[in-house]
Amino acid sequence: MSSLVIAAIVLAAVIFIAVNALRDITPTQVDTAAGSRFACTVLSVYDGDGPINCAEVDAQGQQVSVRLRGIEAREPDNRCQVAVCPPLSGQEAKAILTRLAVGQLQCVSFGPSYNRVDSSCTSPTGIDISCELIRTGAAVRWPEYDPEQRLVNCAPAGRR
Repeated sequence: MSSLVIAAIVLAAVIFIAVNALRDITPTQVDTAAGSRFACTVLSVYDGDGPINCAEVDAQGQQVSVRLRGIEAREPDNRCQVAVCPPLSGQEAKAILTRLAVGQLQCVSFGPSYNRVDSSCTSPTGIDISCELIRTGAAVRWPEYDPEQRLVNCAPAGRR
């Protein structure tokens, strides 16, 4: 074979690989409108109730950031915004959420909330993340943000 033919084959192979690599790194777009179910491939967790930063993007191309609906965990500096704060520290709550929020979560959107998506999410093994945070003492139910009363029966361990 001539060197020109070999060069053309190599160039075609490089272009093929590059196109496929770019397609693989393009974020998946998900529908985060209220009532929609969407996947969240977890990239990072900020604190014990979110945001959970996802690899997916919304319809506007913005990275999806999830705020877990209906709960309050302590902030990194241990402040909390409800009358009865969770027993665990902000650092402990973040560690528990980081352990629970691994891989691809399945979430249901309740709509936007401060540049985040107000959502309930389950782990790949089917665990309700918010409920588990309440059970472990990392979070408390925030009734004002749980009007559906979805989390009423998520009693902390030892109080069932």
